[in-house]
Amino acid sequence: MKIAFVWAPFNHKRFEEDIEIVSEEFTVPTPLGLAYAAAIAEEHGHECIIIDANVNPRLTKNEVLAKIIDFKPDLLGFLLTIYMFRQTHEWVRFMKKNTGLPILAGNICLDYYAKEVFFHPEYDYGIIGPATKNLPELLQRLENKKSVNDIEGLVFRKDNQVRINFPKSLKEDFGILPFPALHLLDNRKYNTIISKRKNFTVMMTSKGCPFKCNFCIVHNLPYSCRTPENAVDEIERAYREFNIREIEFFDPIFNFNKKRVIDICREIVRRGLDVHWACRARIDLMDEELLKWMKEAGCHRIYYGVESGSNKILEDMNKGITTDKTREILKLTKKQGIMTLAFILFGAKGDTYETVTETIDYVCSLPLDYAQFHRCVAKPATPLYDQIKQTTGRDYWAEYILGIADEERLPTPWTSLSDEEIEELTVKAYRTFYFKPKRLWKLLIGIKSFEEFTRYVRSAIGLLKVKSDLS
Repeated sequence: MKIAFVWAPFNHKRFEEDIEIVSEEFTVPTPLGLAYAAAIAEEHGHECIIIDANVNPRLTKNEVLAKIIDFKPDLLGFLLTIYMFRQTHEWVRFMKKNTGLPILAGNICLDYYAKEVFFHPEYDYGIIGPATKNLPELLQRLENKKSVNDIEGLVFRKDNQVRINFPKSLKEDFGILPFPALHLLDNRKYNTIISKRKNFTVMMTSKGCPFKCNFCIVHNLPYSCRTPENAVDEIERAYREFNIREIEFFDPIFNFNKKRVIDICREIVRRGLDVHWACRARIDLMDEELLKWMKEAGCHRIYYGVESGSNKILEDMNKGITTDKTREILKLTKKQGIMTLAFILFGAKGDTYETVTETIDYVCSLPLDYAQFHRCVAKPATPLYDQIKQTTGRDYWAEYILGIADEERLPTPWTSLSDEEIEELTVKAYRTFYFKPKRLWKLLIGIKSFEEFTRYVRSAIGLLKVKSDLS
């Protein structure tokens, strides 16, 4: 079979945790989910393309349609997220109307809201959970014109009815996944606002998280990881075949297993891979020995979930860290010459105007290079969202996917702060943290390319001119 996977463009939404300028500028991400799906399909003998309409310059629907018509696929594949469902769905409708091809969808939106997605008649097949088994089986049966009725983890239509074969488990043996199909992408086009080198890509060596932070959707996903050898095999392939020189690891907790990370670092060093990389890590799982190995292996940035300057609020989040421990680990990270970015939440349980102001002062006192300030929102399938459903008696995300709810801010009953106050404090935090002469100078002298410079300029102008999502 021939499959055309389409990555539809997306824009900031009112209910997101980031303010608009950050949402729009922080990253141009590799469509990793589609790259994995294409790799799985190719491994089983199918021909694929990935059309990324989200990179600059963004492609129009008609431009993508022309590429599809030229490729002559048998099937169109789309990746669905809950936040971006409607924008992607517009593309699905357009392509369905103009090609008549069957539509295959996958990703977390199907895991939680398959029934609501398939309320829309454009969708023919959907993958729930890991695609390593059910996607090849689906493609083989479609190619051979055989029944798909009994495929586990498949959503499909039969006799004008939607059938959902829920998988027995969402757990995935991450180690059996083929490496993502980077050969189907232009890896020169991807970056984050603070990335330094090209070519750039994102990568994952583990999935899921065993911790129980009440604001995070990842805690619902079982932990699974690749072996160190397998992880570095993927790094080496990216380095040698696609000239990748910077990698951002999207693992929710890269440092979950200290020995595994050290083994990955040792192997990167042993193979002589001159690649810079960044990762997300937990404060309480980091130590000096691990940081030394990470630095030697090319780690240039670590993203830490700092979240708050209040130990009481950290405790209510089930975060498992303290402000003193955070300061200690950030100092150790700086000592190794690794740059740091802190994720901060405003409007968490117990937050007041005073506690958020204290958090801003705390963050500005830390040895940080970057900070990203988020609004605490009720993400789907989190304890906070369960509270919202109980309070309101409705499932907003189900209604949003069905198309019967407007794009809106969800209530935040766990804090006395209003939406306006959270918005005001978020903008204040960015301006207070970044618009200091010493920090601006440090950012400027660290710039490695004109492209990086323009990303900073756009963001700075955006922060000065920021408009409220509430207006």
